[in-house]
Formats: sequence, C-alpha cells, structure tokens
Amino acid sequence: MKGSAISRSRVAAAAFRAACDSPLVTAHLKTLAQLELAEPNEVVQWQERRLRRFVDRWATAVPYYRENPEYLRSPDGTAAVLDKETVRRSSAAFANPKVPARQVTTGGTGGRPLSLRISYSSFFSEWAHIAYVWSRAGVRLNDPKITFRGSSLGTGFYGRPMIYQRTYNHMAVSPFHLSEKTFTELLSSIRDLRPVAIWGYPSSITPFALWAARTGPHPELARLRAVLLASEGALDWQLDLFREVFDAPPIRWYGQSEKVVFGAECPRVPGHYHVTPTYGVAQVINDRIIGSGMTNAAMPLLRYDTEDGGVLAPPGLMGRRCACGSPFVVLRDVAGRWDQSLVYGMHDEPISSAALNFHDEAFARFDRFQFRQERRGEVELRVASAGRVPDAAELEKARCLLQHRVGDRLVISVTVAAADDLLSRRGKILMIDQRYRPSQADFSAMPAQPA
Repeated sequence: MKGSAISRSRVAAAAFRAACDSPLVTAHLKTLAQLELAEPNEVVQWQERRLRRFVDRWATAVPYYRENPEYLRSPDGTAAVLDKETVRRSSAAFANPKVPARQVTTGGTGGRPLSLRISYSSFFSEWAHIAYVWSRAGVRLNDPKITFRGSSLGTGFYGRPMIYQRTYNHMAVSPFHLSEKTFTELLSSIRDLRPVAIWGYPSSITPFALWAARTGPHPELARLRAVLLASEGALDWQLDLFREVFDAPPIRWYGQSEKVVFGAECPRVPGHYHVTPTYGVAQVINDRIIGSGMTNAAMPLLRYDTEDGGVLAPPGLMGRRCACGSPFVVLRDVAGRWDQSLVYGMHDEPISSAALNFHDEAFARFDRFQFRQERRGEVELRVASAGRVPDAAELEKARCLLQHRVGDRLVISVTVAAADDLLSRRGKILMIDQRYRPSQADFSAMPAQPA
C-alpha cells in the first residue's frame, strides 16, 4: 500500500516536471493569449468549432454516446443533461478505448467519489491552465512556494510535519500538523528557499496567517507575490486576512476533477470567474453549472452536471469586454461542492475536509461517505453501498489508506451506514457530521463561519 502511494506520487511529480517545459503547455498559453485579444463573439465561435472537432474526433468512439447520439449532435445545445450518478454507475461506458489514460477518483468533497479515466495529455492541459492563472500574479509553476495541501505528510513522510520537494520547488506542510511548533520550524526552513507564493487550502492557510499576524513581522515572507487558493471556497474574511498579513493578492480559480469547466477569477471583480475557452464549454441550466470538457479525450464528459450552482453572464454589459479587459464569459455566484468543513486532530488542530479526500480506487466500491467526529482526534468514516453490504476487507483497506494519509493526527475508524442516514433533512449528503467542539484556544481568533 505504501509502495503504491509512493509510485502515484512519483508519477504526479514526473508529470509536473514535464509540464513545466512542455510544448503542450506553451501552446495552451499562446492560444489563450491570442483569444484574450479577440472580441467576445469571436471567442464563442472559436469555442464552438473547437468543441465540435473534439466531439468528432474523440467522443464518437465512446460507447455511451453511440447509444445516446443526441449528445454528439448537440453537446452545447439541447441534449439531455448528464448526471453524476449515471457516470458513476456506468463509468466504463464513457471511456474512449483508443486513448491511454490513468485511472483516478474524484476527491469526494460531495460525499460521493467518482472513478475517472484521465488522458496523459489532460494532465499537461490542467497545469497549463493553472499556469495561466498564476501568471497573473507573476508566479511560475516552478517558482519557490510554501504549500499547505496534498496527501499525507505524516506517516507517508516518516512522521515529518513538512518536507521540501525539489520537483515542485516548495516546502510542503502537512494539513494534519498545523501548530505553532510547525509554523516556527517552517520559517527556519524557508530562509534559503525565499518563497514567492503560498499555495493551498484556505482553511489550512488560515491558521498560519493568524499565527503570522500574531507573531510577525516575518522577513521570510517579504517576497510573497500571491496566495494561491485551491480545492475549497474562501470566505471574505479569509481573503481580507491573507491580503493584510501577507501583503499579497489571493488568486482563485474554479474547476473539477471531472475536467469540464475551468474559470480564472477576474482581477477586477471578486467572485467573477472568466471561463477559459480552451478547457470546456460552460452552460447554466436550472441554476446548475453544466460543462462539456475539451481536454480529456480518454473520458469525454458532455453536458455534465457539476452539481455546482452559478450564474453565467457575458464578460461585460451587452457582450462587451469585462472591466479587466477579458472577452471570456463569466461564472458568478458559484457555490456547491467546495467545502471547508473541519475536523480536529489530537491537539485540536483544524484539518480541512479537502485533505481527507478519496483519490484512490479502493473508495470507488462505496456509493456514499460521511465523516463523523464526536471526540478529539477521532474520526469515523461512515460508508454505504447500494444493494450490498461492504465486507470487512474493504472496510479495513479504506481505513488503512486514510490512516496512512493522516498519520498520527487522527485515529480513523470505518463503519457501514444506511445510505439515507448520510443525508441531511434536505436530502443532501453532509460531508462532515461534526459533533465535537474544540476547546483549545490556539485558533480561537478565527471568526465564526456563517451557518
């Protein structure tokens, strides 16, 4: 198990290293730069042609679309919407057998992970679009960074709360070891690194920002150009905190593991995300964001319901450019799967639910998930599977994977629950059923989150 995790980590590192110098990444950035100079209607026409070529070349070989050809005829128009449950139940039917790919799972922030096939070129496309967003703040992919995100840095990194990873040129800090001791050691460790950005989950960066505000100023942070926020939504008070403490702008973007829509936050209008036309076509139907991706040929998802809410609008009034100059359409009022619920470790340290993800095929055997916490440092993972009861071996494998991820910060148990027991009164999956209130005052300065 440990060996497979290390292998996946090495593959991801190799993909990142290759992406930094990839002609595909350079081509994406060049195309985006050209499209930024076009008129809004020209961008829409370019994207329609691009989607049609993508569908004709890759989606026509997908079994599901052969049986449901309306998706091929009108992927950006009136075809039926593809829901996540359909993809979960019949994931093999959405695979293009001609395209080599890696098997991955979504992070499960909505409580229902999904098995996906991702083409190798799609990994490069993903980094190209991230590079596009970061470049707005003058940050390159391989610039030195402090990172508060990723998989376990506990047991998986021999019990260390942080580790320097040369490939990414960052000091990676475990989201399971957020403490004053860790932060003090971090500053000592980055004096020669001279980071220009902080990258990670907002809920993991927040304790560090509060500590830095209380103990600073810190010259080790003087070169920061941006705070790069990933995997979660950030609250307004957190954005203000990051600006004030780090004297650097927060940079946000919108996307999904399913790779159907990507948006870069407008530098002039907070909360507005310009949809990058090279990634996918976005629609909003019944207040839900629907996407047709154009980067993952191994598993094309057309008119896919992201389960996120939002409003789609032209870049400016009457289809003119946005105030920032972009001709790309805008997604605003985005809300849904981004989740910032917390669990609490052995010393009441806050741990983001984004760190407790399900990027492993072992979790694809279950249909629904929920974390429940009733005591400090102990978390119960409750799972459900439609039509069957998971066996003891499946539960133990899931427990071992999560325990390996969190190291010694949490004690993990896994139990079986009825599917309906994991739903809220409104019928939504509650990702974290938090019944424990931390008593430690280390992070008491954090404003209360709205209900």
